[in-house]
Parts: sequence; structure tokens; C-alpha cells
Amino acid sequence: MIKKLRTNWLTIALAVVVIISLILSGLIWTNPFQYDGVRRENARGGQQYTTQSMGDVYLPTTVVRTDQRGSQSILYSPEVTLVREMKDSIRSWQFGRVSAVKSNNSDVYLSYLRHRNAIMLSYPNAIPTVVFNETFSQSINSDQVSQINHIVIPLSGPREVYLLSDHRYGIYRLRVTKGSFSRIVSLTKGAKQIAVDHKIVNGQTVMTYPRDFTLPTFAFQVANQSIDTLSTNLMNGSQRSNIATSKSGDKIVYTNGNNRRLTYDRANGTVNYKSYVGSDEHRSTDQLYSYFYNRLVKTGVQLNNVRFDGTGAHQRRFTYRTFVDGFPVFNDDDYGSIALEAKNGTERCQMSRYSLQVPLPLNRRQVKLPSSGEVINMLNASPHFKEFRGLRVGYLWKTSGDNKVVKLTPTYFVKYHGNWVNYEEFVK
Repeated sequence: MIKKLRTNWLTIALAVVVIISLILSGLIWTNPFQYDGVRRENARGGQQYTTQSMGDVYLPTTVVRTDQRGSQSILYSPEVTLVREMKDSIRSWQFGRVSAVKSNNSDVYLSYLRHRNAIMLSYPNAIPTVVFNETFSQSINSDQVSQINHIVIPLSGPREVYLLSDHRYGIYRLRVTKGSFSRIVSLTKGAKQIAVDHKIVNGQTVMTYPRDFTLPTFAFQVANQSIDTLSTNLMNGSQRSNIATSKSGDKIVYTNGNNRRLTYDRANGTVNYKSYVGSDEHRSTDQLYSYFYNRLVKTGVQLNNVRFDGTGAHQRRFTYRTFVDGFPVFNDDDYGSIALEAKNGTERCQMSRYSLQVPLPLNRRQVKLPSSGEVINMLNASPHFKEFRGLRVGYLWKTSGDNKVVKLTPTYFVKYHGNWVNYEEFVK
């Protein structure tokens, strides 16, 4: 018996390994959350690390499919991040030279926004071509194309891609000399769809929802970053011993000499940080994209679902926002968003301690939303109607009393005095 075991020990060992592997695989399939603990524990630590690259943070946020008849649908998937998967495919493509197609013609521009049998990836705000190159590992000449709002990928005809710039309605063609579109097409199969349409209103490109539609609700566990860690991260990693602290009511003020000041509001968990860096630290707008990305990473906030969402203050103030299934998240206290500014020798950061962490089991109740036209008609009755500057669909962040669990409910948001506000506030 012992002789047989010695002779066949390798076969027996392999059999044991296979059996153990099958048992573990079965356990993972039947209860996968037991094996997700390491990832969650890492996220809960005082110092949180991000694996998001600069290209991930500056990804387009919207995927639209236009069929052969010209009907458009926004695509989203609870299973995969469509844009991130498409980015991985596009990074392997090789583009030829850029050629200008047309500019300063809104009718032609609109026809490319509605290009039949095509996929369009759109940014919430124009990004410089250098950021596009970083994201998609390309080398487009920024002297020829300075900024990009949309990436149009026709799925039939010559292999080419169009870069669209809302500024002066610029349309640029890129020949695809190497790469396959098949992965892009396969990613769209099985994705959920909502009917949309593109228009140009008052010179601005607008995506509308021509019919009512439904979106699911979500629940998330909230990551609560230590204010001590956050203050140290924001204040350039200064040692705690060098940071003075004072309290006044619900406000805690952290200072480091005369140059840095952070005010923390304990009542709502928000942070306002200011740093005087001097005029020597002036950076061009294009340089701010990489600089602010590095500042985001240093905050220690998880960036898994955070995307660039726009600029303000003459392109010196950038807003980054949490997105779920491609839709932005809004909150009255700006939870889920980070605003960074570099202007007149001063840097500012506005954010909160809270960020979305782990999705929780929830009977995803579907919420029915009206068409854009119906919403605009309702808003038209508001005395503030002429002060509205934008309309978009997103998720409203509502927390429980202890801020440990957040519920996300889909709704429309209207831009009012620079803030995105739930449209229902104006139609009550």
C-alpha cells in the first residue's frame, strides 16, 4: 500500500488539489460576498488608496447608440462600466492623420451628433486633446484639435472616428489604421437602453429624453474618512504636530502657518480648504487637468466612481462627481463631489468626508421619470424659469440619520445659480 502511494503520489496530489479547487469555487459562486472582505476592509481604512488612473477620472460619461433609422438611445449596464471597457479597446487602436471635416455649421454638426449606425461617447464638459491622448493612449495633434466634447464611432463604412467640438461646431476625422470595432459592438449587446435625442438649443448641444422612462433606485454603504487623515492629506502631508487646531461651535479649523487653512463642519461633514501658493504656482488650464488629478489622489478619497464633471470660474475651477451607471449623483450638501480651484495664487478644495463605497442588496424599485418636454413645461410655470441654465438626469443622494447608508433615487436636476437642484423644488 505504501509502495503504491509512493509510486502514484503525484497523481494523488493533483486529484486532491482539483477537489479542493472545486469546493472553493462552489463556495465562491454560492456566497461570493464572503470572499470580498479584503477589498472592503482596504476601503474602510483611515488612508484610502485609489487604483483609478488619470484616464479613468477623465473618461466620457455617456454612451449613446444611434441605429440605422436615426433613433438614439443612451446605454448603461449594471454589470460593467461600458465607457471603461470601451476605453480599453480604443487604447489598442492606431489612428492616422487628423483631417478637418467642417466647422461653424450647426446643421452639419447636428447630423454628426445623430450619425446613423454609430456609437457616441460624450463628455459632460469639453476636455483638451492632451487629456484625450492620455486617456486613450493616442497622439492626436492638439494644434489641429484643441478640445473634444464627443467621440463618434461609425459601425459601418470606412473605419474612422470623428472627434466633435461644440466650440464652433468643429468636426474632425481620424482614420483607424489598426484596430477592431467588434469589441465595441459586443459591449453594447445586452445593455439597457433609454430613448434620447440630441438638439442644439441657443447654440448649446443638449441631450433630451423624448419619452418617459424608468431607472432603478440604489443603496450604498458610505465610506466615512477620518477628518484627521483628510486634513493631513489636503495640507500637503504635513506632520500632525505642525497643524494647529481650534474649535468654534460645529466648526473645527486646522491651520499650518499662514499658508494653509482647513475648515471642517461637523454638522454636515463638509470640508473647505484654502492654500496660498503665490503667483509663481500659476498653471495653464491644460496643466490643471493632471495637477488636479494628483490632488484628488492625495486626498485619499476613493475614486472608483468619480469622474470629471465640468469647469467654472473661467476654467480655473474643476468639479469631479460620483457617477452610478453613467448618471451623476447630486446632494444638497455636495456629497459625492469634489471642487478644486487654482486662481490668483490661491488653491481651494471643497468636498466632504463621505463617499459611496459598497453597494447594498436592494429591491431595485423602478422610478418612472417624465420626458424632458414635460419637465420643461412644468418648470415653465416657475418664476425662476429664465434663470435655469441646464437640465440633466441623475441620482439624488439621501442619507439615513447616521450617514452610514445612502439611497440613490433618479430624478431630473436643473442648473440654478451654478448649482444642480432637484427639479421638484421648483414645481411644488
